[in-house]
Amino acid sequence: MNQKRPYYISCRNLTLALFSVIPFSAFCATEKDSVKTQVKLQEVLVNGHNSQVVRAAMPVQVFAKEDINRLNAASVSDVAKHFAGVTVKDYGGIGGLKTVSLRGLGAQHTGVSYDGIMLSDIQSGQIDLSRFSLDNISDISLNNGQPNDIFQTARMFASAGVLCLNTKLPEYDGKNQLKGNATVKTGSFGLFNPSLFMNRTFGKKWAMNVSADGILADGKYKFIQYYGSSSNVGEILSRKNSDVKSIRTELNTRFALHSNENILLKLNYYNSERGLPGPVVFYNSYSAKRLSENNFISQLHYENRESNKIQYQASAKYNRNFNSFLDKDSTYKDPGVHAGERHEKYTQNEIYLTSTVKYIYNDNLASALAVDWWYNNLFKYASNPFAKFNYPTRHNGQANFSTKYVTEFWSINGNLLYTLTREQVKTGVAAKNQNKLSPTIGLSYKPFKSKEFRIRSYYKEEFRVPTFNDLYYQDFGNTSLRPEQTRQYDAGVTFSSNTLLRESELSITSDFYYNNITDKIIAIPKDLFHWTMINKGKVDILGCDVTLDFRKKVSQKQVYIIFKGNYTFQDIKDVTPRSSTYGKQLIYSPKHTGGCSLALSGPGYEAGYNLCVVSSRQTDNYPFNSLKGYQDHSLFAQKKFNKLNIKCEVNNLLNKQFEVVQYYPMPRRNYRLLLSYSF
Repeated sequence: MNQKRPYYISCRNLTLALFSVIPFSAFCATEKDSVKTQVKLQEVLVNGHNSQVVRAAMPVQVFAKEDINRLNAASVSDVAKHFAGVTVKDYGGIGGLKTVSLRGLGAQHTGVSYDGIMLSDIQSGQIDLSRFSLDNISDISLNNGQPNDIFQTARMFASAGVLCLNTKLPEYDGKNQLKGNATVKTGSFGLFNPSLFMNRTFGKKWAMNVSADGILADGKYKFIQYYGSSSNVGEILSRKNSDVKSIRTELNTRFALHSNENILLKLNYYNSERGLPGPVVFYNSYSAKRLSENNFISQLHYENRESNKIQYQASAKYNRNFNSFLDKDSTYKDPGVHAGERHEKYTQNEIYLTSTVKYIYNDNLASALAVDWWYNNLFKYASNPFAKFNYPTRHNGQANFSTKYVTEFWSINGNLLYTLTREQVKTGVAAKNQNKLSPTIGLSYKPFKSKEFRIRSYYKEEFRVPTFNDLYYQDFGNTSLRPEQTRQYDAGVTFSSNTLLRESELSITSDFYYNNITDKIIAIPKDLFHWTMINKGKVDILGCDVTLDFRKKVSQKQVYIIFKGNYTFQDIKDVTPRSSTYGKQLIYSPKHTGGCSLALSGPGYEAGYNLCVVSSRQTDNYPFNSLKGYQDHSLFAQKKFNKLNIKCEVNNLLNKQFEVVQYYPMPRRNYRLLLSYSF
């Protein structure tokens, strides 16, 4: 089978594929004071991200680029660990799978958007965060429920929460100069990670940026394999088959038709070949599984905000994802292939179209209507000729009507989302079509005029359509599955002040929530050797998220202390009738998680400390099979010399052994060095 053919076809039809959304910029205008009298005013720190966090009706957390640089983060998943309410599954090593789950609802209920357009994996429903680079990211935000801005695609309202990745927009400088930076990261495990970012303006209306980065690492690291239940006697082993080679390139271009009318184009290509490290069982860490990925995304976005009454945007995307899985085992004896090998290849295609119209009634009230349509298919090649496959396709449609009312004291927003799916298969029986209405309402109230203190609450209904694996996987899927249903209830308070301490800014948020999942899709055995998926599970989730953000100027030489902290409590219980785990905490769901970032920032230098804390977690029905809690400490320091920036990092400072997923040991103490040159 020719692996290159699907990519060739997608490139040939590139002009027919419509592309997607780039995030909206926030512009600030300043005016010079015409009054000649000189009055010395006390300095006030202004942080737009903190304002967004405390005034939103639905909880939102934001890490700007400068915040990300303080987190010892090598990937998007490292940033996600510092959001309250987030659980990250990390299968260890540079090449290991990394997924994110919000407030105990599961990775399939947590959406990931890339410049305003939702990413998807129709096969598994989980987005692997390890394939995204931080080098061209401008900010990362986590929205519980949905984004507070109603001028969005319908699909942005369809998840229980959305992790938004926003890249750097092409910038106009008026000088038609080439600007950018070149970066090299190196460190433990044979890491070599070069990257390049360039921005260029062409005249007054056209700007473009290009970014590229590659990763080469052997992924070998030492870990301790303890004997039995003992934590004192063990053997030092080396992690195997965790090497990775990857390259990512991206082009963004923006053409300004008028001051508030733009066309934006994004092209993104990602290619990787990596080992999949296996579980360490009975002191054996052998794995011969390999995964090759080839992902292409093209997005086009038109946006018109010229009118003070009617604003319009339209976007389109084409996404093709090819992955090839190879496993070597002497027991494989599939005819027609090399002895001892099993090979599977999957190709996903998605075509996506969306348009949104926003009508502004007055300064306080606005409504928006968004209509989305997208098409997915999945092709499979397997070396086992007896493997059956349905070759499924799915048509999806969504329409969302939303309204938002905002005053100095009140913020109220609500929406009604309609979703339909239409399933088809080439062989076998197709799953049921779905039609569903999902309401959401959120509000925020400021009781005191002189204080930035707000009370907020929201209610949201959401459902998850079964993935193609849930429905059609060989001897495992069930085409009679119903969607998982969720109901979310949230109540919280926010507070912000820049007067508690001189030349400081403080913001605090606290949210209590209850989530309920019904018709949860779980696997049960049909007999001793075969399993299937059914709608049986019910889960109740009680939780609390707390965040704190503090910034204080400690010297007239522009030296600041910056602190960000978060804490999450989650009681996630299985309430499925007659379940063997009834009333117990769901597996891989820690009750307590938290973390903090503390930095000292001055002119041309910065140093800091980061901490992530996770409590113990159950891994199955037996109390003695649990993962111990862990603390991950790290340090960093960076110094700027004109156009050169040097940064050093020490991760897992205390050299502790821990696991995020059972039998997948994480690296112990390791180091990274970054050199960056701006031009």
